[in-house]
Amino acid sequence: MIKNSNKDGSYLIDSFSENKDSEVNRLKYQVDLFYQREFALYKKIGLKDGMKIIECGSGPGFLIGNIAKDLPQCNATALEIDTFLVEQLKKNSNTNGKKLFEVKQASIYDTELPENYFDFALARLVIEHLNDPARAISEVRRILKPEGKLVIISNDFAYHLLTDPPIPELDEMYNAYIKSRFSEGGNPLVARQLPVLMRKEKFDDISMDVICVHNELEGDKSFLKAENVNISKSLVKGGFLKKETLESLIENWYKMLQQPDHVIFRQLFAVSGVKDANMENNNDSINEIDLCRPENQSLNIDDLTGLTSADQGNRIGSYIIDRVKKIMEQPQMDINTDTKLNDIDIDSIAAAELSSIVKSDFNTNIGISDILQRYSIREITDQILNNLNSAPLNNTEDFEPDAENRWLEGQL
Repeated sequence: MIKNSNKDGSYLIDSFSENKDSEVNRLKYQVDLFYQREFALYKKIGLKDGMKIIECGSGPGFLIGNIAKDLPQCNATALEIDTFLVEQLKKNSNTNGKKLFEVKQASIYDTELPENYFDFALARLVIEHLNDPARAISEVRRILKPEGKLVIISNDFAYHLLTDPPIPELDEMYNAYIKSRFSEGGNPLVARQLPVLMRKEKFDDISMDVICVHNELEGDKSFLKAENVNISKSLVKGGFLKKETLESLIENWYKMLQQPDHVIFRQLFAVSGVKDANMENNNDSINEIDLCRPENQSLNIDDLTGLTSADQGNRIGSYIIDRVKKIMEQPQMDINTDTKLNDIDIDSIAAAELSSIVKSDFNTNIGISDILQRYSIREITDQILNNLNSAPLNNTEDFEPDAENRWLEGQL
């Protein structure tokens, strides 16, 4: 049974826009705005005529319809869960008596389609509306053939539409949109996470591209049709955006358009990957292995118990030298305890990692800026020793109360 509900994400056409027909038109113009550049990228990634292609979360089907027209020998399928949009799909699936694509009403979480079937899968502006994108990516991987390819097109609303002259209210509107989508189970910032999600779901050959459009190249009308006001009105209605902000936004948008050399610039992020059958049972990832801090080479406070201060200093100094070499990925580096870290060009990330190691292993705070600007390894060692020597003793195993303070079992 198909459930037409947005409980699994942040896009349901009935609530996303005040006017469903207007929203369908916006979706069409949004596809048109980017299509030529998108299609060129799809072909570069490996899309060919004759392939079995699926678009997951296809909406009214404008993208898959365009692809089917440009690749007439392909076997295309449109997957959509929303009942209203499925009806739109059925209308758009035929042109001039020719079937462009098949329509499947199902969730991207459970497509009900056979595994190892499709050559090429697309998920355009859908992952950002899901509350469990990993589950969706995993399901799409299941229905792809070995060596099949997935392309995810997504927004990141921290980097969305830009104008010149700038319109300050755009930032307020997009911040309101971000809050709205998060509150409904989506993630409008998901584009930055997609390469990680793809890797975790066992895709190989992952790449990321940015698709840009500019009003100087596309014309103002293409942008205006793809960016109508209905979503902003819904944000006002939902309490995420002030009415006054929207009015000011519209006014400044109009003023921007009157400028002779005004700019409207927008981008989409495309992340692609290949289903690698060899990764099916490989759960190890180099990213999950801590290369810098193998357990058998760790050193902590307990290891220093019973040593003289000089021996403690030598142990700590040698340990810090070893950590620095590993962090810098230069095992043959010629350094000693008198080496100042800024003399070996330690960078900010390496300094942060060293600071974290010292804090974790010795409960000693060493400032990142001190590592970057002035500290030698000996000075770090001295800081650790000073901290250890000033720390209160926590060992109470040998504590024996005197006779006056003894108590009997069960007494307070």
